[in-house]
Parts: sequence; C-alpha cells; structure tokens
Amino acid sequence: MARKLPPLNALKAFEAAARLASFSRAAAELNVTHAAISRHVRALEAEFRTPLFERTGRGVELTEAGQSLAAELTKGFNLIASAASRFARPSRPRRRLTVTSDPSFAALWLVPRLGKFRALHPGIDLVLDATPRVVNFAKEDIDVGIRWGSGTWDGVEITKLAPAELMLVCSPGFLRKHPLAAAADLDDHLLLQETAKECWEAWLKAAGVADRIAPSGPTLNGDLVIAAAEAGQGFALADQIQAGDALVARRLVRPLDVVATRFGYYLVRRLGGKVSDASADFASWLAAELKTFNAALSTALAPRAVRRRGARKARTGLRRREARTT
Repeated sequence: MARKLPPLNALKAFEAAARLASFSRAAAELNVTHAAISRHVRALEAEFRTPLFERTGRGVELTEAGQSLAAELTKGFNLIASAASRFARPSRPRRRLTVTSDPSFAALWLVPRLGKFRALHPGIDLVLDATPRVVNFAKEDIDVGIRWGSGTWDGVEITKLAPAELMLVCSPGFLRKHPLAAAADLDDHLLLQETAKECWEAWLKAAGVADRIAPSGPTLNGDLVIAAAEAGQGFALADQIQAGDALVARRLVRPLDVVATRFGYYLVRRLGGKVSDASADFASWLAAELKTFNAALSTALAPRAVRRRGARKARTGLRRREARTT
C-alpha cells in the first residue's frame, strides 16, 4: 500500500522553523528564503486543516498541534540522518602534490599522461611547476621533482628514472628527401641545434665524425627542436624521453642506430624528508608508466624485419588459441 505523505520540502521547512523557533533561521539553515518557509508552513496547515503556528506581534509560536507534529518530525528526521550516516562513504580529505619538472620532460612526456594519473588518484590535487631551475627543496614547498642532468645534486634523495639516450631523429618525409646511410653523410646545414651544444658534441663523437661534422642549422630551445623535426625542417638530436611518443606514433624516425648516453632523468626529493602518501603514489605510477612506455618504444625502434616476425608470431599464437577454443 502506497504511503500518503505531505510534500517532503514542506515537512522539512516546518520542522526547521519549529526546532529553531524562527522562520528566518530555518530559511538560513535550508538555504531558502523567508517567504519559502512561510509558504511551506501554510501548505501544511491547509493539508492538515489546522494551524501549526500562532502569529504574534513578536513572531510565531507553535500551537499544540504544531508542537506534537514537530516532535514527531524531529525524531523521524533524526532517524533518517542516522541511517544515512551509517551507509554513507566517509569523504576522504584531498591531498595536494606539488611536482617540479624539467620543461621538456613535462611538455613532451609527463603532461600527455597526467590524465591517467588523475583517473587513478582522483583525490590528489597535483600542481606541476615546469622550470629549468634547480629547486631548493629545503626552502620551497615542493614534494617531488624530476630533473635532467648528471644526478650529482646536493641536499636531495635521488632515484634514477631513465638514461638520456641521445639519438638522431627526423620526420619520415624529410628522410625520404634526404636519405642517410651513415653519419658521415650528414649535411651540416640540415642539423637542428639546441642551446646546449654539448649534446651534438657527444653524439658526433659516438658516431666517430666529430672532426668532420659541425652543425650549422637554426638553434632552438628544448622541445622546440622536436616540433621542428616533426615539421620536416631537419635532423634533430633528442633522447628517448623527448622523442619517444613521436617515434611510437611514427611522426619521427631514427635513421641511424648511433646512441650517445649522456646524463639522465632522476626523481628527487628533500633529503631526509618524510615521503607523503601522495608522493609515493606518484613515484609508483611514474615507474609503471615508464615501464609501459619503454616497452612500446623498444617495439617501435626494433628493425622492421624483427617487428614483422613479432607480428607473425602474435598472429600465429592467436590462431592457435582460437583453434583450441573451437
């Protein structure tokens, strides 16, 4: 049998006005207007065909019927609130995590993946400060940092994330126009430069052509070199972190296998500082994401014949599994 109840909002308005002995205070508690409380009370009085409040010069007072109804409603609403509190999931306080990062790492690798981190950890408010400066963890309110360099900084705990494996990259279209068989065939004018000249020096030395090749293309900063290479403006130097996603997506290719390992990427935090739960969650997620990324990049950089064999092997395995299930 269906329950016949007066409007719930009217009951709530009356109960609050009765409990607080004021239409104004009831309106403030329920976040409605004084007029709305009066309207709800009049509706209930019409429903029950009896006055619930007496209007006096000093305000309103409950009638005998109003007192009885208010007492029952207060008990009822208290029971509902108690039941709801037992089943409601307790709200967790949000956690703030401030991360500082090398700008290239942030722009080319970290930011495209932050959606995954937020989906896994919706209770963490992440603030990312992409800056090339070396942050002083003892004086600044930073939880964790990602740095590119030698890994020899003072005053921080250091965990190596990945080596910086410098490689030559260009767009597929640019390589078709400027085919390359060996490092000695490089044209100085087609080599995009970075402000850090030592990167080209390290790679040319690893390729054995440091005495014959002198890059003379335009000089760009950081991730702008990657953008220029993707646009087909020349050969660029990039490490696997900077160019990895573009290599996997085939927006860039690696024309030569020469790699110069110089510096690396490191996770840093204040020496001896307490590791917050949010920092630990971020570090675990970062390690797992790098592992997935490295596997995809290894497949993308494998020789074409190896990739074809791997694809054939995967298809054969799939057919065998399908045959066993039929």
